[in-house]
This record gives sequence, C-alpha cells and structure tokens, in this order.
Amino acid sequence: MSILKSKAARWLTSTAVLLGVAVAGPVATAPAASAASGSCSGSVIDTLKHYNYNGTHVATSYLYWDGTYNCVRADKVGSYYGVSSRMSLTIYSQKGGADPDSGYFKYYAGPVKVNGQNTCIAFELDMWSTSGADMLQDRVPASGYNHCD
Repeated sequence: MSILKSKAARWLTSTAVLLGVAVAGPVATAPAASAASGSCSGSVIDTLKHYNYNGTHVATSYLYWDGTYNCVRADKVGSYYGVSSRMSLTIYSQKGGADPDSGYFKYYAGPVKVNGQNTCIAFELDMWSTSGADMLQDRVPASGYNHCD
C-alpha cells in the first residue's frame, strides 16, 4: 500500500505543479513578435531591444516590411509589461513622412507606419517611468536613416 500511496502522492504533486504553471505561465509572459503581425502586415525585418538609462531591458521593437509600408510596434517587457506608463513611438520616412503614437500604454506603443518605397526610414521610442521621469530615448539608427528600399 505504501508504494501505491507514494505513486499517488507524486502524481498529485506533478499534476498540481503542471496546473500551476499552466495557470500562472500565461499571466507572466509577454506576447511574441508574431502578436504584432495582427497590427503590422508583412514580415519582421528587424528586432531591437531597448534599455533604460540604468541598463534594464524595458521594451522590444519589431519592424515590419510588406513591400510598400514599414511598420513598427514597441512591446513592453519584464516588470514594465502590463503597467501603464507614457510611451511615444514615431516612424520617419526620409522623404518627409512621419507617423507618431503617443500616450499611456500598458503593453505596447504603435503600430505606426510610413510608405517605405524608394526611401529609407528611422524610428524613435521614448519611455517614461510610472512616476513620470524620462527613462529612455532611443532613435534607430542613432543618426540618419536605414532600411532603404
């Protein structure tokens, strides 16, 4: 009987652990890059991690190209994911067009897009802490434009 009880106890423990992971896991994870594909068409052509002034990874940007438009979305990560704070994401065309998205977001800023045909693009992500302090200003590339078509 003790062997049967031992197996039952292990089975119950394993089941409880697996159920705990299944319930808690989705709550703690951020959406994958493919989640942005519902908002941006095309394929991911660049991914960039953004770090605040203290060196903490706070967001990841996904740049898409569909043959006509470049589109970017910046997803919060880690302890910033799910917490409302100010973000500003703007994509620029070297031809002069720009598309901004600014406000208080819990999960991501964007998508923003510009016509990328026969031009180059750049984008900028700015983030503020929940207390309102500036914690990130990241222009990609740092100067000029890239991802030229």
